[in-house]
Amino acid sequence: MLAHLLSALVLRVLPAEPAEPPTGSPHEHTVFHRYRAAVEERFTRHHHVGDYASALGYGPRTLTRATRAATGLGAKQFLDQRILLEAKRLLAHTDLPAARCAEHLGFHDAANFTTFFQRQAGLSPSRWRTVHDGH
Repeated sequence: MLAHLLSALVLRVLPAEPAEPPTGSPHEHTVFHRYRAAVEERFTRHHHVGDYASALGYGPRTLTRATRAATGLGAKQFLDQRILLEAKRLLAHTDLPAARCAEHLGFHDAANFTTFFQRQAGLSPSRWRTVHDGH
């Protein structure tokens, strides 16, 4: 059941697939797939596109071009959306306080997590949890 709920949350949070097939060269597709895999592996520890660019051997602009061609989002937006998705999952499916969610997501300061969440979701983590409780 938890997997079903997570799937439903993913569908609500992530942008819809583009109506047209992704643009970009085969190289850009490869770059994006490597970036996406690295984000999935490291997003709880690394919040900067430059970290991924260095680890993958690309420049940040290359990651941004490839990500934009594949998703319509820049590399930083893509990364932030993944962090936000996990934050919402933690808030919706656990009783962890926001400070513990922040730790789990690699934020060294709960206030930075709250600021990030507010900017991305439009509500504070506690307010988001209250609004979405029981949905």
